[in-house]
Amino acid sequence: MDVKDLFNEQTVGDLAAAVQAGYGAFDRQAFLARVFDTGWPARALKERIRHITTALHHQLPEDYRAALDILRRTMPGLEGIVQWVFTDYVEMYGLGDWEASIPALEEFTERMSAEFAIRPFIVRYPQRTMAQMLAWSEHESAGVRRLASEGCRPRLPWGIRLQA
Repeated sequence: MDVKDLFNEQTVGDLAAAVQAGYGAFDRQAFLARVFDTGWPARALKERIRHITTALHHQLPEDYRAALDILRRTMPGLEGIVQWVFTDYVEMYGLGDWEASIPALEEFTERMSAEFAIRPFIVRYPQRTMAQMLAWSEHESAGVRRLASEGCRPRLPWGIRLQA
């Protein structure tokens, strides 16, 4: 099985059910219809993640912090690779809100590595984010320490290249 196939009707359906349980205005059917469009089968792994993230964004509040609060409440009810969507959401929609996004990535990386999601923050806020990475390098959680080391590798497979 290809890793991209871990994003399937079951796992995405579980995501939809978990979000709907924590946010009653979430339209599960509209979300699933948007995700499983005609282009779905041809999408590669990261394309699927980004596509799910975008579909999720259409169903959550416009206010980033309100959406982030819903995701924070939802994530503990999920298992496995589908959690990658949460860190991708922060990467996509939280870049303009460092104060809310960095603690969310710290929290989310306990369950799913945020090493790809942190990279745009390093590019936009290099000193501030690298200072946070240094602090995280001594964190009690191995997941957060991993984010600190892997997230700032200049060349990370599948990740944007860091020039600095």
